[in-house]
Amino acid sequence: MLARVPAKSLRIVQEPARRLNRDRQKAIRDKIVAIMRTVEPTPFAAEGPCRHGIRSSLCLQGWSWAAADAVAAEIVAAALNIVGAKRPTWYQGQPEYTQPGALPVLRERCARCSKPLPEGNRLWCSDVCAHAAKMDRQRQRWDEESYAQWKALKAAWIERQPEQRCEGCDRLFKPKRKGQRYCRYECTRII
Repeated sequence: MLARVPAKSLRIVQEPARRLNRDRQKAIRDKIVAIMRTVEPTPFAAEGPCRHGIRSSLCLQGWSWAAADAVAAEIVAAALNIVGAKRPTWYQGQPEYTQPGALPVLRERCARCSKPLPEGNRLWCSDVCAHAAKMDRQRQRWDEESYAQWKALKAAWIERQPEQRCEGCDRLFKPKRKGQRYCRYECTRII
């Protein structure tokens, strides 16, 4: 016969909310703003990758996932606000969106290979062209996302680095890569 074991109540210990230093947060935000200003078609294309890059950097420093995500979301939201990004409506976000009152573009040729469109097709001449166009867009999006993610991760890494003296001009600088000894290219020629 099995003995009854008294149920133990689990006590959930919440960790104290972690915050980034204001200067560090501002420096990361400014770098995210610079990334978002270069991303096409809108700054929202870099929102997810930048948030992921910041969050993963903080997690690697020992932060919990939830705390790192909250800080990353705050930084990215502030960057979007600075850039002046305004979320489109669902209707405006659709691929075939045109301004209200404007006539949609009627195609006569395939959007990918420029062959004449068969009757009943709107964008592509065949399923092969449709699939290839979809894969082209997917590849481009993956490239943009991974680049934005890498830039955000690098910005967070640079902010964690202690300042060091340049061996050429003796100025203080934060290294942008591991083993960097000079603050700029011209300092390598001073010696």
